[in-house]
Amino acid sequence: MPAVKIALDVDGVLADTIRSWLRLCNERFNLNLTYDQIDRWNFWKDVGIKQEDFEWLFNEAWLNWRVLPPTEDNIAAKVELLKNFGKVDIVTGRSQDTMGYVENWLSMQKINFNGIVVVEPDKTKGHLDYDVFIDDSPVNAVDAVNRGKVALVYDQPWNRHLDQTDNLLRVKDLSEAAARIRSMLDFRE
Repeated sequence: MPAVKIALDVDGVLADTIRSWLRLCNERFNLNLTYDQIDRWNFWKDVGIKQEDFEWLFNEAWLNWRVLPPTEDNIAAKVELLKNFGKVDIVTGRSQDTMGYVENWLSMQKINFNGIVVVEPDKTKGHLDYDVFIDDSPVNAVDAVNRGKVALVYDQPWNRHLDQTDNLLRVKDLSEAAARIRSMLDFRE
């Protein structure tokens, strides 16, 4: 089986940061936003939040990294499933200010990976040298697919408008992502 290079996102795929973000946002701006109301990628524009406040709140959420929950149970074991297919790098758009917290969180969760790649804010990931992107961002998923790569879209309310194609597939968890990669590799053989 040929080795696959996998780009694995953090926010919304490994770490459930959006719930902490929502709590902080609701407190700071006196809102009552719920998880299911976040039905598009740039939802913050709809509620009148500036981009710098949106980003600041994510940074603030990462300050409390010790209490950030993973998106699913047994996250470390599921990342190990992905590693059976090749190289798994954490590929994130997190600000450099939060990367220490991200690394501490990954260590606390016992998530084993090959490396970490930080892309500049507002830059897409599809140009990077990976075969498969596991991401919750519809922007990153479409970018990867447009570059001839595979995007496994980690199901979240803000990406449900994306239609599946041969190279853009929705996954509900990392076990399903591993199964999709296995099927993809079996098909190639």
